[in-house]
Formats: sequence, C-alpha cells, structure tokens
Amino acid sequence: MKKIIIIAFALAMIVGCKKVDVKFDYSPAEPRAGQTVSFTNRSSAGESWLWTFGDNATSLLKSPNKVYKKPGEYVVTLMVDSAKYLTHSKVIIVYDTVPTFVSSSDSILHYQDVTFTANVYNPFNHELIYDWVLPDDCKIVAGSRTSRSVAVYFTTVGKKSVKLNLTQKDTPYAIEKVFDVHLTLAPSIVMRTTEHTVLRQRMINDRFEYPSSATAEDVRIIELTNDTAVTFNGQTFYASLMANTVTGFVGLTINHIQIDAMAQKWYITTPNGLFVANMDGSYLESIDPDATGAIFVDTYRNRIYWASNKGVYGMPLVKSKNNRFTTTPLQYNDLTNVDRIVVNEKLQ
Repeated sequence: MKKIIIIAFALAMIVGCKKVDVKFDYSPAEPRAGQTVSFTNRSSAGESWLWTFGDNATSLLKSPNKVYKKPGEYVVTLMVDSAKYLTHSKVIIVYDTVPTFVSSSDSILHYQDVTFTANVYNPFNHELIYDWVLPDDCKIVAGSRTSRSVAVYFTTVGKKSVKLNLTQKDTPYAIEKVFDVHLTLAPSIVMRTTEHTVLRQRMINDRFEYPSSATAEDVRIIELTNDTAVTFNGQTFYASLMANTVTGFVGLTINHIQIDAMAQKWYITTPNGLFVANMDGSYLESIDPDATGAIFVDTYRNRIYWASNKGVYGMPLVKSKNNRFTTTPLQYNDLTNVDRIVVNEKLQ
C-alpha cells in the first residue's frame, strides 16, 4: 500500500510539473546600458518567482524591470515556485548607450602621433559608417576619415576639436571631444637669408614646423657659423682652396664645405650642386644639382641640411664607401635665398 501511495504521489508530481510552462520575454530587444529592460513572465502557472539577472542582482517580482549599468552578455534565469526543474534562461546582450571614441594618449604633443579609435558595442553586427571631422592643422598618417581608427598629428598647439559622425543601423551619432595639444620641445634649424633675415624651424623627428621668427640666441648662433672653412686634424681647409688641397677636387669651384669626421666624408656645394666625397676626393657623388649654397652637417642627428633654389632640404648622412644612397631628400621649406644654416640644439 505504501509503495502504491509513493508511486501515485510521484506520478502526480510529474504530471503537475508538465503543466507548468516556464517562459518569459523582454523588451526592448536590443537594450542599452542604462536603459530600463522590462521582463514579462509568460509562465503558464506558479505562485512564486525568482529572477537572476546575470550581474548578481535578483528579483522576486512576477514581471520585474531591470537596468544594466554596463554593456555585455548576461544570462537571465527565471525559477518558478523554487523548483530547479521549473526554470528558463535566456542570454540578453546589452550594448553601450552611446558610441564614443578614445585617444591613444592623455597628453597630446604637436607633431607627435596620436590615434583616435571609435568604441562601439555592436553585438548584432549592424553596419557601421565612420566619418571623422578633423581640424585643418591635423595630418593623417594612418587609417582614413572613414575608418574605425585614424592616426594623426597636429601642426599647431592649443585646443582642438575632433568629431566623429557615426551611423549604426541607420541611427546617427555625433560625438565631439576637445583636446589640448601641447608644444613639443625640440631643436631648430636656423636659417639666414641673403637679406640677413633670420628664421627658425623646429624639428620633431622627420617633421618640422613652418619657419618663424628667430630668437636672440638663434641670431647669435647663426652669426658664428662658417661653412666656407673647416678645421680637421689640425689643418684648416678653405672652400676657395679645396682644389689645391684635395686631389679629387682639382678643377672644381667650391662654394661651401662641411665635413662628417666620423664617416670621413666631405660635403661640398659647387655651381653644379651638392656633392659628397671621401676625404681624398674619391667617389664624388651628386646629391642635389639644385643646391649651390649653404650646407650644414649635423653628426649628432646624422643629417645634412642644404639650401637650394627650391628650398631647404635634409637627409641622413651618407655612410657607404662609394657614396651611393637611396634616401629621398626631405624638403623643409620653400625658402630660396638662404645663405647660412645651423642647428640650434636648445630645446624650445
């Protein structure tokens, strides 16, 4: 008799369990962080409910509301009548309230690379359209105005507005941030023109500011420079006498001279342009046929600067024995009447 009662009770429980269909819905279908999500209990029966929302929060209401503070995936489970076999679970995806973008550096320096990257939580793989709006003094070095990330540098200092127009599933967003761009301390090329006007141009790696007014120190330094005479190993070489002192230069008219003592190279300008040669004058190679004037060798930065009838140029010093090179000279400006060049090492 006992066995019959136990079996009957078990059958009743099983039959009873089958009568309860546990299920629920939620809206909106694509909720955002900070938005109220409404859960609707559609279970066929039950007297008590326990909701767990996947973020350690719970509720005992039949159809509760919930606000997720962060984007992500959450497993929501509804248990009816405290019965573990009367449960139903769903994964709910919560994405950002508003897309945004971040910069790769908290402190932005002019002429230094900084990357702006859009952060968009897009779990449903909606189409994303990017349109970066950048200031006029902002130069793109990687990416584009229509890519998720864009690497740039600024050529001036001050407050800069960067804007991202983003479209996600036909929904437009306009995100704007203002950044402080600070001055990069760097040495300068100092140039004197034939009218004795002195200008300076700050150098940041292979980038450079536009020429600006010189400081008193720039003027003092440029007036002390000389590229028509070089002292090496106790001997002074004069541009006007180079054809007499260096065998390989016989017959050349030399206007300006500089030396790379470490690499044992001469740099000279003649009426036919800028040349490099070994100390004995061998392997004379042309660098720029348009350069006939001022030159300056900067061994500290491994560069040579020169004036031409197209502007001021620079490039790495030549190191090969035969003085062949493949480097493309970099144009610094379009000043065409420069008669003296020097580097001011002071960081300004």
